[in-house]
Amino acid sequence: MPSAQDPEHAEDPRPGPPVAPSPEHAQGSGASAGIPDAPPADPGAGAEEADSGDWTPLPELPRSDFWDALYQRRSIRRFKPDPVPRELVDQVMHAGIWAPSSCNYQMWDLVAVDDPEVNADLAALSLQMGNAPVNIVVSYGRDFSEENQANVQSASALIQNMSLAAQVLGLGTFWITQTGDAEKVRERVGLPRDRRVIAVLAVGFPKTLPKKGPKRRPLSQVSHWNHYAGRAIPSSVEPEDWEPDLLALYQRARVLNGLRHNKPRAWEVRALDTALEHFFPDGASAQGKPRESLPRWLDVLPCTGIVTERLTRRRPGFRFDIAERSAEVASFVAGRVKPRGEAYAWPSPGPDFEAPPAAAYDVVSCFYRFEDLSAAERAQLAQSMLSWLAPGGRALIGFVSRRSFHDVSERLRRRRGGPGGVEYVLSPDPNIGPFRALVPGDFEAELRAAGFAIEERLGLQAAPQPEEVDFRARNFSPRSRGLAHGLGRMLGWLERLPTVQPRLGRFQYLLLRRGQER
Repeated sequence: MPSAQDPEHAEDPRPGPPVAPSPEHAQGSGASAGIPDAPPADPGAGAEEADSGDWTPLPELPRSDFWDALYQRRSIRRFKPDPVPRELVDQVMHAGIWAPSSCNYQMWDLVAVDDPEVNADLAALSLQMGNAPVNIVVSYGRDFSEENQANVQSASALIQNMSLAAQVLGLGTFWITQTGDAEKVRERVGLPRDRRVIAVLAVGFPKTLPKKGPKRRPLSQVSHWNHYAGRAIPSSVEPEDWEPDLLALYQRARVLNGLRHNKPRAWEVRALDTALEHFFPDGASAQGKPRESLPRWLDVLPCTGIVTERLTRRRPGFRFDIAERSAEVASFVAGRVKPRGEAYAWPSPGPDFEAPPAAAYDVVSCFYRFEDLSAAERAQLAQSMLSWLAPGGRALIGFVSRRSFHDVSERLRRRRGGPGGVEYVLSPDPNIGPFRALVPGDFEAELRAAGFAIEERLGLQAAPQPEEVDFRARNFSPRSRGLAHGLGRMLGWLERLPTVQPRLGRFQYLLLRRGQER
C-alpha cells in the first residue's frame, strides 16, 4: 500500500462521500480519529519542505462547492435533540484551526460540550446555549494580539470556518455572542484564567431549515474603491442623528432579515389590550358584517407588524391598512393582516407606493414609533396622521414616557455590562432604530401644534411587571435575581396608588381628535 508520505501517491485531499463515525467516537472518545494535523506535502516541494511528522490522510468527506456552502449556510435556532457524533464535531473544529490567526500564533482553545449537565449549566448563563446538543466554547489567549482586537478577529475567522464546515457536513450552527458572564462560562468548562472566552458556536442537526436566506444589502451600498463615498448608517440611538432614508434602509434590513419572527412580550401585550378595551371597546367582532362596511383603521410605522397583528386579532371589526417607510416592509406587514390590508407610503410616496388616502380612516394609530423620530419628523407625522382621519375619526398614539422607570432601567442595564447599541434599545422590545423616550408635556404640545386636541389619556405600568423582571434578570446571579424581584414587588405596590399610573406609567396612550371638533 502506498505511503501517505509519498508525494506521488498522497491521497486526494479534496472532500469525498461522508464517513460513518468510528466506534471510538460512538463510545464518547475525545480522540480525533481520521483528523489530520497537517495537509499532505506539496508534490512540488522538496523533501526538506515536507511536513516532518506522520500525516494521517483526510477522511472521506462530502464534496461541496465553496460558493454553495457560502450561499446555503444559515443560522439555525432550532435543533434536533439527537446527539452529534464526536467525529463530526472534530471535523468541524479541524476546519476551524485552518483559519488565519494574527502572527500565526494560533492561541485558540476549543471546548466542545456535549454533556447535558454541563450544557444545562451554560444555558443557565445564557438561554441561547440551551438550544443545541453541542456547544463549542471558543477562547483565545488573553494577552495575545490585543491590538485592534486581533485576538477576536482570529477567533472569529475560526468560527466562520467551523460554520461553513458544519454546513457541508449536514449540521447547523448558531454563533452565540450573548454568553452571559463569559468568566463563568470559562470556569464551567475548565479553561485556564489566561484564556478569554470569545463566543460559543452551537452545533447540531437542524430541526427546521429556513426556506430562504436573509436578504443582503447590495454590494454597491457597502463597497468603495480607494475612498469611502457613501453615507454610513448611524450607530447612534439619538433620532436627530438619523436621516429618514437611512432609517428606512436600516429598518428594512432588520425587519426582512429576522426580527419579523420576534414574539411580543407578555407585559407589552397586556398594556396594548388594556388600551384597546379602554378606548375602543367596540369592534371585537365582525360577525355578519360585509368587509366593505367595516370602519377603517390605519396603523402607521408598525415595522415588524407584531403590534398590528395583535390589533387585527383583538379588533376584527375594523379593516386594517398599513403605512410604512419602504414598500417591502409595508407589504410584509400588510400580509400579517387578515384579510390582507393595503400597503401605503410615509413619508416618501411614489408612483408605485402611494400615500394613504386623505380623510379616509376612522382610526389612525401609531405605537412606540414617535420615539424614533427627530422633532421635525414628529411634527410631519402628526400632521399626516391628522390628514388621514375621516370626519369624526380618532387617532390613538402609544409612547414610552421619560418620566417612567424606563431610562433608569436602561442606564442600569448598560452599567452592568448589558448589550448596548441601536439594536438593543428597548422601546419596548424589540426596537428597530434610534429611540428616545418622550417627555409627555412636550410631546402633547407638539401634537396640539399639529392640529390635534387630546380627548383622553391613559398611563400604564408604572413599575416593571413580574414577567419583565423575570426576563431582565434571567442571567443575574441568584442573589441579584432575588433583589430584582423584591424591588419589583415593592414598586408594584406603589403603582396601585391612584395618581401613580397616569403620571409615571411607562406606557402612555393618547386618544386624539381634530382640534376644531366639538
